[in-house]
Amino acid sequence: MTNEPKGGLKHGAAKFFGRPMPHSQMKRIILILIVCLMFLIKAEAIDISVEGVWNEAIDESDLVAEAGSDLIDTYESAANAAGLTVSGCADNSDNWRVDVRRTDGVWDGDFTLYVKRTFDGEGTGSISGGLSYIEVTTADTIFFSGADDRNAINLQFKLIGMSINVSPTNYNTLITYTVIDIE
Repeated sequence: MTNEPKGGLKHGAAKFFGRPMPHSQMKRIILILIVCLMFLIKAEAIDISVEGVWNEAIDESDLVAEAGSDLIDTYESAANAAGLTVSGCADNSDNWRVDVRRTDGVWDGDFTLYVKRTFDGEGTGSISGGLSYIEVTTADTIFFSGADDRNAINLQFKLIGMSINVSPTNYNTLITYTVIDIE
């Protein structure tokens, strides 16, 4: 009679759902668990949220002069048209940056959209950049950066390119802000 445990497993061998598991398979499962844990840690990363909408009604009151003249070509939102919050940071050594881009719904090729931040917001962290208008394109563009949590960061928009040559309709674009943990 041998001193082998029931099921023919050697001392220290693992079972998986009640069946013996080869050592190489156990290593694979441990590796998979480590990779999954790494994704879980990243899932608890920095968050970003934005609230606000800018609507601009353009009509005959926006003519440069009397009937037959062109429209004013530049429009600017209120200084606090949107508010942005960055949260979920570990501490003030948790550095991040915000990128911005647009996804056009109905849009005219003559339009150029800009955004800037007009207020640092509140919170324990720091913030820098973004105080001058930058063009919002269909590709990610660096907007500003900071560290730790910041809330109520005010944003202002500017639209250039309006004219009587632009077809009258409702134009819209979606602005997407992405926070990137730059550690």
